Amino acid sequence: MATLIISEKNKAAQAIAEALGPVNKISVSKMVKVYHVTSKNIYVVPLRGHIQQYENTGPYKKWTGNDPREIITNPSAIEKIPSQYAGPYISALKKYAKICDLCIIGTDADVEGCNIGMMDAFPFVKSANPKIQVKQLWLNDLQKTGIQSAYANLIPPKWSWANSGEARAILDAIIGFSATREVSLTLKPILNAINVKFTSIGRVQTSLLYLLYQREHLIRNFVSSPFWTLSTKIKIDDREIIANHLKNNFTDKMIAEGIYNKIKDEKEALIKDIKNTSRVIQPPTPLNTSKALLLITKTLKINAKAALKTMEDLYLNKIISYPRTDSDVYSKSYDHKEILQKFLTHNHYGQFVQDRFKQMKISPKQGRVNAGDHSPITPLIALEPSSSKFENDLQKKVYNLIARHYLATFGDPAEESDTKILLLIKEEPFLARISVLLKPGFYDIAPFLAKKYDAPLDFIPKLMKLSSSTPKLPISKINFTEKQTQPPPRYTDTSLLKLMELKHLGTKSTRPAIIQILLDRNYIERKKRAVFVTELGFLLIDALVEIWKPFLEPQFTAEVEDLLEEIRNQTKGKDAVVQEIKQKFLLLFDKFRKNKPAFIVKMNSLQKTGNILRGRDNKIVKGKQNGGKLSGSGANSSQTPVILTTSNCPKCKSHPMKFVISRDKSKKFFVCSDDNCKTFLSLPKKGSPKLLKSTCSICNFNIVKITSTYNKKKFDYYICPLCWTYGLKTQSGQGFCSKCTKYKIERGRCIKK
Repeated sequence: MATLIISEKNKAAQAIAEALGPVNKISVSKMVKVYHVTSKNIYVVPLRGHIQQYENTGPYKKWTGNDPREIITNPSAIEKIPSQYAGPYISALKKYAKICDLCIIGTDADVEGCNIGMMDAFPFVKSANPKIQVKQLWLNDLQKTGIQSAYANLIPPKWSWANSGEARAILDAIIGFSATREVSLTLKPILNAINVKFTSIGRVQTSLLYLLYQREHLIRNFVSSPFWTLSTKIKIDDREIIANHLKNNFTDKMIAEGIYNKIKDEKEALIKDIKNTSRVIQPPTPLNTSKALLLITKTLKINAKAALKTMEDLYLNKIISYPRTDSDVYSKSYDHKEILQKFLTHNHYGQFVQDRFKQMKISPKQGRVNAGDHSPITPLIALEPSSSKFENDLQKKVYNLIARHYLATFGDPAEESDTKILLLIKEEPFLARISVLLKPGFYDIAPFLAKKYDAPLDFIPKLMKLSSSTPKLPISKINFTEKQTQPPPRYTDTSLLKLMELKHLGTKSTRPAIIQILLDRNYIERKKRAVFVTELGFLLIDALVEIWKPFLEPQFTAEVEDLLEEIRNQTKGKDAVVQEIKQKFLLLFDKFRKNKPAFIVKMNSLQKTGNILRGRDNKIVKGKQNGGKLSGSGANSSQTPVILTTSNCPKCKSHPMKFVISRDKSKKFFVCSDDNCKTFLSLPKKGSPKLLKSTCSICNFNIVKITSTYNKKKFDYYICPLCWTYGLKTQSGQGFCSKCTKYKIERGRCIKK
């Protein structure tokens, strides 16, 4: 009899087959190729990821046919069915199951892979051959020796891992189907008004959107306040260093200005004290999936989905080990020497590796987590940048990071110094902090892990020598600067991954996909690397936060993740966990229904206007926008999320104006929010404009602060767009607040001189 091996992807199937012997490729269909290892009579059948999915059963397919609550309470409301493309794969599984006496699950060695192999594919094998035996091929990589070793040491199937994945699929279907239907039907009037068919709700994605909404809410409603800083440039040898006043930041301009006037003409600063402290920095610990995603997205400035896909492609091409792992600890038996030897002659890494062997440092720095799934992410072969094994430049860059990071775990500790220089200028204290890298250690091989240092190694000896010979240092410049407090920064993929890990949202492998879902649903959008919540995403959470906050809070989905982990660890069964979570969600679902009347008035208001735009303090803007169509709501929108003036249009005097900046920032202007008015106000083409809440004392229109650059130095100025547009027409130069004879801008406000 023969053996059937089920693989998750075609490349993996080919690698497994070729590692086990000579291969004959059999074309079962246009889509499916089966790899026959003739010498051992093994048939390797590839899949295409999940070949089954959960859907509503017949009576529940129509949204208005049944109560959405029954999707939770009726076990027959959902069923698992083959995906549209699954037919040829199912036929191949059944065909070869009939002639085999052993089935080996060789899908990816994680929870999702176990679920695909044992819950999606194996039932078809079992139905065709009820007597077939089953084992599992647990692969850490697709190297020939790794596959052969795993094949010689087959393990019992990890049913608890498969059941954990199945419980996740069942629960996400029940929660997603029922919640999406209930929320969409509740919001139907306003969704119709803005031409949106439905709102997608998911256990993890909606919690993540809620966290993004909270940050968006802070940013949109942030009110800047002025503060003042004092700094000085001090010349030491051939370098200039910056020292800041110890009492920065000043909220009282008079105090700061008084100090400035006192010291502005001084030419020397007295060295009061110098303190040196050093710090040893240990090499990095090995990469698990989460750490790898953070490293790659931050260093290469790419999104999480692209980072994970690139690692998966490198794995399928036999270049790195399996990229989905929670472990950052290597087993004691892991053969690092074999891998390091491959890098001895590498043009870029070779010298570092040779030094490791000379110093007998071939044991890596270890992490803390051994999850029992895989070894940390490791380069398996040494490739030069010109290697044809790389399919694109991104693969080269990701491989370079992974390889260098791996080698850095064998490196020596680095050492840095932090020097604090206390200076006195007419008894006013200023502090300069200088960081210097004393010993590069592992930074030699992984410079991307190092921070930016302020001065070279020889700077500290020069400073100490200078301070001993003279206690004074020459002043190049003293700066008195007005600044504005800034809102919290927007999330990037890197900070979003950190947030999801902190809040236990999703898993290491699903987090990039969850971010992508929000993008696909037009709830968020990226601008450069920053993540913005669209008006549609803001509307959805703003409606839910009043009546369904317990579902939005990350605590519920974190509890689900903990229970799913208990299935994997065999401390709880799948059915018991599914039932427990269904009961918890049913309570949340009923709470939603109980609280629905609390926001019906708000929804009616939105329905009448067909407008979901928000002004400051989250107030719904009156007046219909864009003929009732959604404005600034998705990835296809050509403009940034709409910001509205607090003052009304100068022509119609009944609607605020929209502050518009095109995506490429080539167009900046104000336009009346009433499409019938179409009043337009210009803005300068250069610089970054910011709409202020304060208004012009002459015309009562909002003031705009513009940040621009001249000779690589930033500066701010203020204009009134209404006065400035009038000044353009009359060529009078009117509108520049600095040239106004009656008023001036102080603390962002227009006041009398």
